[in-house]
Amino acid sequence: MEEFRPTALPLVTVDPYFNIWSFSDRLYDDVPRHWTGKKNAMTGLLRVDGTWFRFLGKIEQSLENYFAEPPALEQKSVEILPTRTRYRFENGSVALSVEFFTPLLMDDWKLMSRPVSYIGYKVETKDGKPHDLCVYLDIGAEAAVNTTDQSVRFSRTENSIRCGRGGQGMLAESGDDRRIDWGWLHLAAPGHTPVIWNTAQKKRLLGDEAETGQHGPEELDDGMSRLDGGEYAVRDGYPALGCYRSGKAAVGAPFAGVVCVAYDDIHSLEYFGRPADAYWKKDGESFDRMLAQAVRDYGEVSGRAARFDERLQADARKIGGEYCRLLSLAYRQVVAAHKLTFSGGEIQFLSKECFSNGCIGTVDVTYPSIPLFLKYCPRLIEGMLNPIFRFAAGGEWKFPFAPHDVGQYPLANGQVYGCRGKTREASLSGQMPVEECGNMILCVAALCKWENDLSYARGHREQLEQWAQYLKRTGWDPENQLCTDDFAGHMAHNCNLSVKAILALAAWGKLLEGMGDAEQGRGYRSTALEWAAAWEKAAFAGDHYKLTFPDSGTWSLKYNLVWDRLLDLNVFDRKVAETEIAYYKKKFHPYGIPLDSRSDYTKSDWQMWTAALTGDAQYRDAVIHAMTRALRDMDQRVPFPDWYYTEKAKKCHFQNRTVQGGLFICLLAQD
Repeated sequence: MEEFRPTALPLVTVDPYFNIWSFSDRLYDDVPRHWTGKKNAMTGLLRVDGTWFRFLGKIEQSLENYFAEPPALEQKSVEILPTRTRYRFENGSVALSVEFFTPLLMDDWKLMSRPVSYIGYKVETKDGKPHDLCVYLDIGAEAAVNTTDQSVRFSRTENSIRCGRGGQGMLAESGDDRRIDWGWLHLAAPGHTPVIWNTAQKKRLLGDEAETGQHGPEELDDGMSRLDGGEYAVRDGYPALGCYRSGKAAVGAPFAGVVCVAYDDIHSLEYFGRPADAYWKKDGESFDRMLAQAVRDYGEVSGRAARFDERLQADARKIGGEYCRLLSLAYRQVVAAHKLTFSGGEIQFLSKECFSNGCIGTVDVTYPSIPLFLKYCPRLIEGMLNPIFRFAAGGEWKFPFAPHDVGQYPLANGQVYGCRGKTREASLSGQMPVEECGNMILCVAALCKWENDLSYARGHREQLEQWAQYLKRTGWDPENQLCTDDFAGHMAHNCNLSVKAILALAAWGKLLEGMGDAEQGRGYRSTALEWAAAWEKAAFAGDHYKLTFPDSGTWSLKYNLVWDRLLDLNVFDRKVAETEIAYYKKKFHPYGIPLDSRSDYTKSDWQMWTAALTGDAQYRDAVIHAMTRALRDMDQRVPFPDWYYTEKAKKCHFQNRTVQGGLFICLLAQD
């Protein structure tokens, strides 16, 4: 198995705002960054017998503040698990282990939605001798602003130190390449001495080249006397919330500790005109009390996360080691691209369409992401669909087909995609009629199957019936319109989109039969069977099936076909999927299979869906291997991209998107 080199490694992954990664192979080669690529600086230093070493981040923040850094403690390894990233550093004297851990455990929504991430460390002696140690960690105030010309205030709480803008500017802006600029960034570190230092303070701590290691944290003021109550632009010295702890490591007695970083966003989203809070607040718990509990819970939560990591990796290893690595890398990215809130008596699990247009609750982002949640927590899919059903039934949405989204993050006030002006008037040409109707019906069908409960479909029957009727009128041969691959532009007679409509009608028919309406259900299934037979003839091009019905020289990945197998619909002849897979094998490039005949770019989620079309393990493993190689050789360092070229491993645009939940589909295929 070839070396696995992710394009970026997750460090602090809570939600679309509190979301920090390492964009380098070694943790000390670059400043940690928000998933968008903007700096979210963190610093980690270890003093061993009076000499400072660096293991996390870069200390210089600007040319004006540049000074010689201490040497790096050599990174020896890194391991990515579903809920944690582990590093190991060594020199001749000591070994340092550092673990970044966010407990995104989907069986405990209060825990999963707590905006707390842990940094654990352990220093062990290597040479059999005791060593005097000091560990220093900080997180920059950049994590509390959108741009560094914004100002923050610093203060202490009962359990932490914090900085931020409080309620200033809360839920006032929306967009894609944006970071949070309200609320409070917290650092809680029991047993450590808290400090608030800027670059100048760290310069004094480390000294110049001739004096490196001559100072200790104890010799410097903690910064509170200068900063408490004042307001400071982040770029003025780049202040940070920090802490340090001194001690000894001896044989059999390692030096260990844990630091919590957390974010109080006060209100998380605006949901149809009203502020919505994170799920952990649903019973009225205060932030200070929650943070104190999170600190106390560390050992128990860490054990639970370890058991989940073992379970997920054991599931993935049944398919292969490379697949296990891909899923371990994708897990936190997928979950943390959402925000779990509770409003109006129901949950919302709202995605951000990262590095695309910033839409919130996008249906054709939910659709590819659901395999992860079907496997480990189907009820969260209800939280993805609830906002769409509410919007569609609210009177503002005038079309007979399903909406695309419910706003732009963090403002979930109604669709923005394809809409114009302050009134958000939606143009028909900018919509995805067949796409979103099919997505909603198939998502509900999958949810009901994996929950083994038809209640959700029954509760939304009227709306689903309307969308099914729309597909019955328009879905067989779709007119010129967008599909989820909207970056490729409008297209008429899309064969893959037709497959989606056919399977959605079959799925709705099966749901109706399950709800006791056998006659109507059989009617939908009859239509689906008739259309599937016609599709097989109209789309056939000798050794494959076409991209569009009229164009014989075209082809495409028929990823929508996967639901025929996973939902036990059995509408299409099995030879369709087998013929497609045989053809895809001829189309492999070094880094995967193109999405269709128009370009050599691909989508990671759709490639993996084709790997679940049949039981062809050879083809599945080839897809997994090509994707692993693409990550290793990608031209840009960003969180797991899902849209890239296949001749050369070149990123197109997308990054850090929840659609990588689609990679988990092979787990569903083997259940």
